[in-house]
Amino acid sequence: MTEVVRSAAENPNALITANTFSVSSHWIYNDDYRLDAGPYSAGAFRALDAIEACSLFKAELGSVCGTIWHPVQNQARSNFKRIYTDAEHGRAFLGSREMFFFPLRAEKFLSFTIPKLNDLTVPQGWLLISRSGTVGNVLYVNHRLAQCAITEHAIRIEPLRVPPGYLYAFLASRYGQPLMLKSSFGAVVAEIEPKHLAALPLPIANESVQKAIHNKIVRAYAFRDKANDLLDEADERLHRALSVEHFSEEDVEYLGSAKQPKAFIISSRELGARFDATRHVPIARSAVAKLSHGRYPLVPLRELADEIYVAPRFARIYVDKEHGTPLLQGSHLPMMRIHDLKYISNTQTERMDRWIIHKGQVLVTCSGTLGRVALTSSAQEGWAASQHILRVTARPGESHPGFLAAFLMTAFGQHQLLSKSYGGVVDELTEDDTAAVIAPKLPFSAQKEVGICIEEAYELRDKANELEDEAILDFEGLLSK
Repeated sequence: MTEVVRSAAENPNALITANTFSVSSHWIYNDDYRLDAGPYSAGAFRALDAIEACSLFKAELGSVCGTIWHPVQNQARSNFKRIYTDAEHGRAFLGSREMFFFPLRAEKFLSFTIPKLNDLTVPQGWLLISRSGTVGNVLYVNHRLAQCAITEHAIRIEPLRVPPGYLYAFLASRYGQPLMLKSSFGAVVAEIEPKHLAALPLPIANESVQKAIHNKIVRAYAFRDKANDLLDEADERLHRALSVEHFSEEDVEYLGSAKQPKAFIISSRELGARFDATRHVPIARSAVAKLSHGRYPLVPLRELADEIYVAPRFARIYVDKEHGTPLLQGSHLPMMRIHDLKYISNTQTERMDRWIIHKGQVLVTCSGTLGRVALTSSAQEGWAASQHILRVTARPGESHPGFLAAFLMTAFGQHQLLSKSYGGVVDELTEDDTAAVIAPKLPFSAQKEVGICIEEAYELRDKANELEDEAILDFEGLLSK
């Protein structure tokens, strides 16, 4: 039922609508005697009603899985103290956000000397559920993920009596998601535990249906593996074309030996208007110096781009999907699959054209976490992107958008972008500073050989998402019959 209450805190004269509902006492007993409203949300009840009403056999999730656990469930957290090292002496490590990134590339490595390192690896074919912070996001462990150490902030699920793809579709569906979220707890950081998942009711379809849904999820993740391979191939093609090795820490031009404190000098003529030390750390300068030994001349990015700009600011009016344009935000740029997509009203026509993105535009985050790079795919044609995302448009016939994205993803591009940041609290990046990034000027044919790998990778990412959506809809259709 719905009741009208007064909001004395904000406006004593204002009326607001509060959604209320009643529950049977047995739900309280079944949910660890929780008295907060969250576990009894209407979405969870609708999901339970739909599952109970369907004609399929139901089984508790724990009864069809070999194990549901996370590494610190029965062990001391100190067993997993992280000792970071380089790629040569450690295993690639993915945190609770990085495991959902595209490209899927580890930024940190855990030392092989960690006693419990093997407990952080997850076999191929298992599922991962984010259990802390943003809870309930699902991953299928494909070949690439199986090679990495995975954070203890992810619950591991070993599918046993049902195919993992079928279980994945249930957990990612509009039925599985609210059932997982209803069990979250924590006043500041939301958490869920394996026991909450083990009790979830899973509708069991016949084997042929299970297999069909499973195969779609497996194919989707095979596309994602292929897309990541293409991004790696583009990176290798770029470095081969430039005839330059990958930039590393050893290339930074510090004074003295590697064992001495890191110090550097700079000429007063190079200071410009910036006197903060971080602006002049020689990482970006060293990257450009190494790049200058390549076979092609170097030019500012503005000479390769047709346009570099940030969209204007204006008030956003959020609406339902049917009445709005998808809004890409900075946090979405590195994601393999976008969650919590919002829509802005189609009536916001003033300056809206500068917010619309088009296939082939290179997108760069320019506020907050800087330098995340992505290429606009055909599926994102006509979307809007926030003012926190900078646009780089290639110059037709002279520069290839995939090549520009590939270069900005390299250490040569990343260090230059990050060196130009400003802001006391929130880091920012301007159009002019981005335009001043030094890049190699390759012949268009050489650029295209690199760029087509990037384009194909982003198209494969979208194809994988479409296939996953189909599998989830197939599962949801079982409960609507």
